[in-house]
Amino acid sequence: MFAINIATYVGMETGGFFGAVCATLGVVVPSFVIILIVARIYKQFQESRIVKGCMSGLRPTVIGLIGAAVLTIGKTVFFPNGFAITSISVYNIIVSLIISILGILLIFKKKVHPIVLIIVSAALGIAAGYLGKLF
Repeated sequence: MFAINIATYVGMETGGFFGAVCATLGVVVPSFVIILIVARIYKQFQESRIVKGCMSGLRPTVIGLIGAAVLTIGKTVFFPNGFAITSISVYNIIVSLIISILGILLIFKKKVHPIVLIIVSAALGIAAGYLGKLF
């Protein structure tokens, strides 16, 4: 994400809008092509014992990375001024719980696609952010 932002900024400063587009694509396209190639090769070797072992070893890593992201974002949301009882925002906790419960209900009861859930959660979070400034 950082590389994309920097590439877009530098591209915009040096070449205007066209430079920003070219610089952003220059950062994104190589990774995208590599992922496409790996996905194509994976289909051919997914039954391999070695590949299955690698994938089963990656699962705990992915769960750990997701957990680390949750903790990092949670720290930012719930403790914006550091770990102190006075910095806990009841409003943020209530909004987070409402969005989480709504997300769980949408996933398990309505079978909503995760992309739709992400968009709805983002919209609710943005709206809550603006409403939070009023209180």
